[in-house]
Amino acid sequence: MAEIRAFAIRNQGGTAEPFVYSCDIGRQDVLVTITHRSITRGDIQFIQNDWVDARFPLVPSHEMVGIVEQIGPDVTALRRGDRVGIGFQLGACFECNYCRQATEQFCPKQTVVGVNAFGGLAEQIVVDARFAFPLPTELESASATPLMSSGLTVYTSISFCRLPAHARIAVFGIGGLGRLALQFLTAMGHRVAAFSHSPEKREIIERLGAEYIDSSDPTCLATCHGTFDLILSTLNVPFDLDAYLRMLTPEGLFGFVATPLEPIALKAGVLYDYARRRIYGNYVGSRSGTVQMLRFAAAHGIKAPVDLMPFSQANQAIEPVRTRALSTAVILESLV
Repeated sequence: MAEIRAFAIRNQGGTAEPFVYSCDIGRQDVLVTITHRSITRGDIQFIQNDWVDARFPLVPSHEMVGIVEQIGPDVTALRRGDRVGIGFQLGACFECNYCRQATEQFCPKQTVVGVNAFGGLAEQIVVDARFAFPLPTELESASATPLMSSGLTVYTSISFCRLPAHARIAVFGIGGLGRLALQFLTAMGHRVAAFSHSPEKREIIERLGAEYIDSSDPTCLATCHGTFDLILSTLNVPFDLDAYLRMLTPEGLFGFVATPLEPIALKAGVLYDYARRRIYGNYVGSRSGTVQMLRFAAAHGIKAPVDLMPFSQANQAIEPVRTRALSTAVILESLV
């Protein structure tokens, strides 16, 4: 039994308060001392209960890096002292069809942060060892932390498309998810553009190897009709979906990796008017996908943009993300 000190949100929209809970270390579990954990827009949406499935008291943070301290008797793949990354999913049944097909992220009995498990805004966490992933030595802990959910989500979404070489791809929204998507896509050799209404992000976009497209300029948008094999949306605010669907090639794909909190209108004819366009969504990724993503990130030097703060300043970290004063993840760091 582990006694874990954490920060919890006790009520919807509340602030982080000291919180202690106890947790058994099962036969397949490991106890991890967390050195780095993120606060992202997704955590704010749990705090605000935007998806109406958050459990309070809520210990947020669904991306973390730490050191294995204890291992259950049936754990063979990890040892004490290993540095591991942990994401949104902490467990699965390993018996259903999805688990048998190595798509554990669709397991109906899965354990996930915020809904049926406490997250990483804590000194330690107990997790099924099969969801604690050894980090390649090339990855630095702070900048690797957002890879465990944000990075996995965009990498899996891109991989799902089975794109041809040098595909023409656009990313919609250049926050934490968008910047990771640009890095993965350019490292894969695709021709990449990024839509943004913020001119100050042009330098960031071009530095990451992509073309800047001003999404507030109708003339720029008009020149993009029928251009892209894939558009990846990382936005959680409403937008004109039809306008962007028209920018796809006849067999192009539009992928959602973030959830707009209000309904988005769609004229179905845009999908099939001299076309066979498709819309899809992506929910995190599998365990094998996580391993592949981490190896790819290590091989290509992919790093998330982060702002570092001490773990003791939990509320100071939450507020700028809540107010959108920052478009990057805040990483709360512990000294161990």
